[in-house]
Amino acid sequence: QAQLKAVQQTNAQLQSQVAELRSANDANWLNERRAEEVKSLVKEVLNDADTRASLLEGGMSAGHNGKNFFLASEDGSFLLKIAGQIQFRHIWAHQDNASDEDDTGFQVRRMKLKFSGHIADPKLTYAINLEGDRDGGEVSVYEVFFGYDLGNGWGLKAGTFKIPFLRQELISSSKQMGVDRSLVNEYFTLNYSDQVQLAYAADKFKLAFSISDGANGGLDDIGADAVDYALALRGELLLAGTWKQFDDVTAWSGDDTGLLLGAAIFFSEGDAANSGTADYTAWTVDASAEVGSLGLLIAYMGADIDPDSGTSVSPWGLLVEAGYQIISDKLEPFIRWEFIDHDSASFEDLEVLTF
Repeated sequence: QAQLKAVQQTNAQLQSQVAELRSANDANWLNERRAEEVKSLVKEVLNDADTRASLLEGGMSAGHNGKNFFLASEDGSFLLKIAGQIQFRHIWAHQDNASDEDDTGFQVRRMKLKFSGHIADPKLTYAINLEGDRDGGEVSVYEVFFGYDLGNGWGLKAGTFKIPFLRQELISSSKQMGVDRSLVNEYFTLNYSDQVQLAYAADKFKLAFSISDGANGGLDDIGADAVDYALALRGELLLAGTWKQFDDVTAWSGDDTGLLLGAAIFFSEGDAANSGTADYTAWTVDASAEVGSLGLLIAYMGADIDPDSGTSVSPWGLLVEAGYQIISDKLEPFIRWEFIDHDSASFEDLEVLTF
């Protein structure tokens, strides 16, 4: 019994020693595991910081490219361009035999903020352009679209933008000779519309085909426009010069001799559900030229208005506009002559000279 008791005591001591060793080993293992977890967490934090620093230092770029402010990803997959336009003027109008012969005042003619670029792929483009109303300053969207480059010169575009028709209307208001376009342009213009456009561009030829909600049909609700459908087709032929120089009507000192011919046709069918609607067909041909310091735009436009009731009319108009840089890239006087035949006994023919 004494020996058995001694063995039990020894065994108890050994078990106690094993327990102490196991506890110590478990603590060391736990400390090592915690250390590894802390190291892993620190590494993740440092990697995240490096990534954020990389985005700031090399993952994106920002600045001004001489034309627009921009934000872009380093790989070029994302791009946001920011631009704007302000036109301010003073007007004096005089009219004989009027109750108030003289009318004068200041006006902010245009105030625009423009956002454009591409998303995920340079082929997928977009634009959202805002404009402040000249009478009160209320801001609204006047143009919004997205497009996709289909390759081989083909492109698809959908949204609210200008119908491909009049040459002067398609030139940006920021690149006109005067602060306003011609009256004959405003008479025949189709303006903005909700539409889908398929376009093709080659070295010397461009073509655009549009299906839209009709003239002045931009940002309309379904059924709000006065037409069932509208179609437009415009083609341009570059006989000399470059496409870029015809973004405006000015012959800059660095421009080559250039000649651009254009033509377009438009048709819309009136919505029978809306009273007073009409089928409308319009056409235009135009020529733009730049020779030395002379910039020239000539356009003919006509239309056929066939109302549901009443008499059809076929108005037509002419536009000739020329500018000459007497001091290269600094001073350019211009003159504009225009004519409108309303084809109606209710209105006299209109002839206007602007300089």
